[in-house]
Amino acid sequence: MRHLLDIKDLSRKEIETILERAMWYKSLKVYPKTLEGKFVLTAFFEPSTRTKVSFQKAAMNLKANVIDFAPESSSLLKGETDLDTILTLNMMDFDCLVVRIRRNGAPKEFSKYVKMPVVNAGDGTNEHPTQALLDAMTMVEHFNTLKLKIAIVGDIVHSRVAKSLTELLNKFDAEVRMVGPKGFVPESFEGVSLITNNLEEAIHDVDVIYALRIQKERLEQSYTNVEDFFRTMQINSKTIELAPKHAVLMHPGPFNRNVEVSDDVVYSERSKILEQVKNGVFIRMAVLEFAMGVIEVESVRSMEASLVGR
Repeated sequence: MRHLLDIKDLSRKEIETILERAMWYKSLKVYPKTLEGKFVLTAFFEPSTRTKVSFQKAAMNLKANVIDFAPESSSLLKGETDLDTILTLNMMDFDCLVVRIRRNGAPKEFSKYVKMPVVNAGDGTNEHPTQALLDAMTMVEHFNTLKLKIAIVGDIVHSRVAKSLTELLNKFDAEVRMVGPKGFVPESFEGVSLITNNLEEAIHDVDVIYALRIQKERLEQSYTNVEDFFRTMQINSKTIELAPKHAVLMHPGPFNRNVEVSDDVVYSERSKILEQVKNGVFIRMAVLEFAMGVIEVESVRSMEASLVGR
């Protein structure tokens, strides 16, 4: 059993194992029943489309049973705490908990009390490890390496995606830059080579432009014109030309059309946004196996070989 709470939990070898496993799954038409008889609980205390559905599809692809906890119709409305809710669900003998929650550090707290592996599907402004993994898979598929130059653009201060992705890329000697409006980029960030408010300075020679959504639900200060802040950082048909011709556009979704990304580039030939969504299912298949001890880091290749031979 392994918890996946943040990217720091994973070694470079473990990340490579998960990526290899996910890319192998992407090549298959029929999947092995490695999670048959297992019960996966998805508990999303915050709204989600891509992450929630892809985790559920990933579990079902491997023949696991999926139970979805719905906070909006639970005892949370009667005053029960999120921890008490998780402790209650823990007693029902699930094999894995996939949790998204607004409270920073909650998945780590839960992991101390439950008898099943906890997979963090996003906690507040803290971490989103599986998003970073699927982003890495998308980059590797396109560039065959992670030793790249990446500019993360937008609301970085409130982004768990930016944090997890930077932590992962640092393990593979990538160069990470951050660019956004004043007040939305940190003053410093470990492992980042450049922090700026100048879009051209950040993207002029990068391989990947990684745009972020405005985290309106996490803004402590009230902005009447917050979208205007980000239109100066918008990736559109004009600004994308500031980057090299080979550079690709990525975004974790959901996105605000014609705010951080414009209609003319969001699904263009240079965009990998939908491929990120597709890869999310395969990464989460590998992550669920990893969390439940189905795959081992050193034996993954031999296991794949045996499965292919079935």
